[in-house]
Amino acid sequence: MSCLIGLPLMAGCGSDPGESGVEEPDDGGPRYALVSRIEDNDFTNSTVFVWVVDDLSGGAVRLDEAIELPGKGSIWGVPQTEVFYLVSSEELTVSKYRVVAGKPELDARLGLGGAGVSVLLAEKMAFDGPDRGFLFDLVSGQVIELDLAAMEITRRIDVSDARIDAADYTFLGEPNLREHGGRLVAPLYGVSAAYDRVASESKILFFDPTDGSFEVKAAPCGGLLNTVKAPSGDIYFSSDPYVASIFMIDPERAPAPCMARMAAGQDELDTDIVALNDVTGGPTGGLVPGSDGVAYVRVLDTGSFSPGADGTHLEAYAAQDWQTWRIQLDDPGSAERLDRQPLAGGIKVFEVDEQAYENESTTGFESTTLVRTTGDGAPARALTMPGVTWSVLRVR
Repeated sequence: MSCLIGLPLMAGCGSDPGESGVEEPDDGGPRYALVSRIEDNDFTNSTVFVWVVDDLSGGAVRLDEAIELPGKGSIWGVPQTEVFYLVSSEELTVSKYRVVAGKPELDARLGLGGAGVSVLLAEKMAFDGPDRGFLFDLVSGQVIELDLAAMEITRRIDVSDARIDAADYTFLGEPNLREHGGRLVAPLYGVSAAYDRVASESKILFFDPTDGSFEVKAAPCGGLLNTVKAPSGDIYFSSDPYVASIFMIDPERAPAPCMARMAAGQDELDTDIVALNDVTGGPTGGLVPGSDGVAYVRVLDTGSFSPGADGTHLEAYAAQDWQTWRIQLDDPGSAERLDRQPLAGGIKVFEVDEQAYENESTTGFESTTLVRTTGDGAPARALTMPGVTWSVLRVR
């Protein structure tokens, strides 16, 4: 059976590395909290595990080195504060954990049911210092302001105008909100309840964490989910491989994959957009940060994967036939295919220590390797862990 969690948490599901009586000396270096989800055979249930490690650059962690956390969730926090927050979509709670001697200890837990939260989907958090946070719940159309020192809800901000009318669910973009002109900015992306349609409309959300004010603007194309910030300060927004998969199967159920730019110093997207499929010649999406104005996209190799008459977007999205292409953001026509192992379409990006990592999972999601996409030698394989990597945060 799985480990039970108490106060404080035990070291892990397996043997305690301190049983020998010999403790590893603490060198005071970096520490990172990693969250992974382990799915059951039919993907109807998942279990969340956390590791605290001192290096992301390579190697592997084992499941018996992890701590099981209650409820499906993701972790958020202000880097290097030795604290993280687990937002549980199963229990509808925010739990505060302190990292003590390299191990998470539960400090406090806050329920969200009283704030009108009935379900959490693709939730995000943003912070204005270590003691003030904002939880974005677009299902209920609100941003919940949290006093993280007292673990109390201080305000509920109505952002229902951010929701996309033609969608059942509206999500904030990946990897998270980005700083732009003194505010935070993210795309808004709408899907049907069955996740088989993507709204043709996208919006752009601006949020000021200093006072909780927000603004919503229209976008020139739909399905925008991924963002990359260039060295110039320009932010590029793109649709993802899921949009490309649906559009390939049925163009009536998703917008054509696109990319748009918001220039530094501006708060509107350029009206001239990039038709991504035209640039690469295949179903394209999933902007991943690179260095020096470069980004990476995934392009489905339709020579290897071709949907039959009854083919579905999920088959296309899950196919291990997505190639990695490099694109110069200010010159999209420069896109070129890289000689890398084909992948499935799913992308999740983590930005840590001014480096970006994407997750590359095996078939069936038995394990995931973080791949560094910025810096010297990128793309370069980094740490491997069981399941699907869900969150990465530097805690010290």
